[in-house]
Amino acid sequence: MASTPTLDSDPAGSLQVPPGRAGGLTAARVSLAGLSVLAILVFAVYAAYLASRVEDVIAAEPIVVPGQGATSPLGLGQAAPDFKLTNVEGREVALSDFAGRPVWINVWASWCAPCRAEMPDMDTVYREMRANDSSGTGLALLVVSLGEDPGVVRRYLATTKYDLPVLVDPAFAFTERYRVTGLPTHFFIDRQGNIRDLAIGGLKPKAMRSRLAKIL
Repeated sequence: MASTPTLDSDPAGSLQVPPGRAGGLTAARVSLAGLSVLAILVFAVYAAYLASRVEDVIAAEPIVVPGQGATSPLGLGQAAPDFKLTNVEGREVALSDFAGRPVWINVWASWCAPCRAEMPDMDTVYREMRANDSSGTGLALLVVSLGEDPGVVRRYLATTKYDLPVLVDPAFAFTERYRVTGLPTHFFIDRQGNIRDLAIGGLKPKAMRSRLAKIL
């Protein structure tokens, strides 16, 4: 009875993979390598997307305004309502004072962690914008302290070195027109007085500059 050849009984290597089978194995390896490269590319794109989201908006502190239910803030394309508040020096300032200029409104509170975290970057970006505004008709920034006693705001600012134009709104009057639901909230208003962009949450410098580019 004839015996079945084995690898051990074929030292000369007479048992070879057929040529057609070898080509198939090579093609399979190439396909697997291609899939691996594709998977790496997909992962890289997704990682870049996640990184861009991290750079964009930091989660806001939710708030409900006393006497009002939480509602959605004003949307893009709407005309920015005029308002008048007092700055930390006691002088009245209105949005209409800056008619024809792009305006960046930041709504914050001294107890709000993401508000405090973004303020150094706001100060840096605002200084950059002012340095490039030789005519004095460029960007206006209004930093609105919401629901806090003016004395508390002044004491907090005294502990910082920020050069920011801060308004105080202890009675939540700003929210009657803009319907703020979280802190910080950013409104970006173009020269025509329309809201071009909105961000609910803290912004990092890249996100600040990209949004300001829409109104400058």
